[in-house]
Amino acid sequence: MTENSKNPERHEINIPIEIGTYMCNINIHDSKANMLIVQDHLKLGNNDNINKLPEENKVPAAHVASTKEYLLIEDVQRDRRFAEGLKWIEAKVALCMPIVKPDGDCYAVLELYRTDSENYDANVIYTVVSIACWAGAAVHQAQARILLQKTSHLNQELRALLNNYFSDLASLDTMLTDMLAVIKSFIGTMRSSFFIMDKEHIGDHIQADMWDDGWSAEQSAMPKKRNKINLSTDQTPAGLVARTGKPLNVRDAFKDPRFLKEIDPVTGTVVRSCLLAPVMDKDTVIGVVQLTNKTNFTPFNSEDEKIFEVFVNYCSLIVHFYNMQQQKIFHENLNKVFGTLMGLHLKPCRHELEELMESNGVVLPSNNFRSYDFHISECSKEDMPGLLCYMFVETFADGNFERRILADFVLTILSCYRQNPYHNAEHAFCFTHTMYMILSSNPGYFDFVETAALMLGGICHDLDHPGFNNNFLIMSRHPLAQMYKTSTLEHHHFFLAKHIIELRAQLSPLLADGTFEWTDNSHRKMLKGILMTTSDLSGCCKPFGVSKAIAECVYEEFYNQPAEQIQFLSVVIIPCLMMLQTLFPNTSPLMENCKKTQEAWHEEIEIRGQKLWRQEDSVRKPSRGLVQVKTESSE
Repeated sequence: MTENSKNPERHEINIPIEIGTYMCNINIHDSKANMLIVQDHLKLGNNDNINKLPEENKVPAAHVASTKEYLLIEDVQRDRRFAEGLKWIEAKVALCMPIVKPDGDCYAVLELYRTDSENYDANVIYTVVSIACWAGAAVHQAQARILLQKTSHLNQELRALLNNYFSDLASLDTMLTDMLAVIKSFIGTMRSSFFIMDKEHIGDHIQADMWDDGWSAEQSAMPKKRNKINLSTDQTPAGLVARTGKPLNVRDAFKDPRFLKEIDPVTGTVVRSCLLAPVMDKDTVIGVVQLTNKTNFTPFNSEDEKIFEVFVNYCSLIVHFYNMQQQKIFHENLNKVFGTLMGLHLKPCRHELEELMESNGVVLPSNNFRSYDFHISECSKEDMPGLLCYMFVETFADGNFERRILADFVLTILSCYRQNPYHNAEHAFCFTHTMYMILSSNPGYFDFVETAALMLGGICHDLDHPGFNNNFLIMSRHPLAQMYKTSTLEHHHFFLAKHIIELRAQLSPLLADGTFEWTDNSHRKMLKGILMTTSDLSGCCKPFGVSKAIAECVYEEFYNQPAEQIQFLSVVIIPCLMMLQTLFPNTSPLMENCKKTQEAWHEEIEIRGQKLWRQEDSVRKPSRGLVQVKTESSE
């Protein structure tokens, strides 16, 4: 079996048969078109005379192709089953043998005939059957080899194009034009088209963007895009595929009553054969690919369909990526709109700003402000913006900040804190005040950028804290709830405490050995981490009355009781303060207050006669008296 030099899609079957026959014909069977393509005088090598023969029982070859069984006709002219005989041949004896491939498909029918009355004996029939079996296997292997070569080459071409597209080296128009040109060349068609459905118009009104590379007779290779083709009412093969979601192989669209007769007004080409496939997204058609008119004027066969199926898989990637890009662009623009809208609301009240500027943007603090014992509850909370501005002005040179801009910034930040019992603006103020006390009492250790970062980190560190408890985190599928399936916040607190302990293990030897270097960036980074942690938890270093009120706010916010206060002070707070006091001895009041608070908690627990609170205990735990009543009744 060899490849035809004039038409690579056809094959020549050279079968040397020495059985005393006068002539041999080969009829290529096309099951999709229900036709036989007759090749006359194959034995003489003239295989250009091709005729299409309808597959009817009046012709022996058609009967054999249908039944897939050989047929021996002893008198062709008198056999009433086949009125037309062998068609154009004056034969008396004929042997029709099907060439069946291993997959059961009848590829061709071999006709051997004699013009005399000598019949074919059993040896001849056996020989022809053997040859037909080998021919069927050869055809199957040759077709599989050619299909594999084509699909492999097609995969290489398309992967190269996809790589350029996904690397942003080619636009969508260029990508589609090149892909359509590739499949057009592989299958040998005159025209190829690509439709991408508009997701906003899926249903009764199917609209799509269409890319058309034009007819092969046209000179231009530029893509032709027509916007918003209405496929819901379009009587074309593409419209039918878009509505049904099923692939389609049309033999002759010009004669098909389902479609309008389409003639290209520029080239005058009539739309005949069409091969179409939908691009699916779950159960929805999101695209359609169409090939029109083969260059050899034959219908699309099964081999074309298999190659086209590979191409459609790549088209699916393109359509999905295109839709993702459109969604990305839409949401980027939507975020810009929301960002502009949010910017309008992230501005302080004009009256509050003007009121603060009446005192030049600051509020003068009370006498005990420069003490670690100070808490905002000792004065009016309305003074918080002015006091924060005062701390920034005192920490930095007055020329570094324009008073009105600073007041605007502080008021905006405070307005972004939610009205939580604990993680609120008061907590941010407490954090910033402790940081201010440490930095102002120890000048010269940090440069301007580090000092500004620490102060800004203080005022912004819990910005927009939701104040959610464990149940809410789980029900809302918060990322923390995805990380920790049970005791979400407790695990998170443990992670932070573990991180602090590990940090202490790195920093403590440096302090003990006296090898801490202020010029070492890694040492400075660890110290700034200790400063942030100490300032964040400085509520525990206030006098016991203030510290107790803060702890109760924490319980109220999270609803489930947090880590036990005494262990929390011993494991987390005191180690931080010890390291901080080693470097900054003037922070010793923080350590003293923390130890006093720890002792006060011991006394509080002894007075109440209760055990330390555990994480798994509930705030709404019934009193011991009620439990005792239940126990007695149960007895």
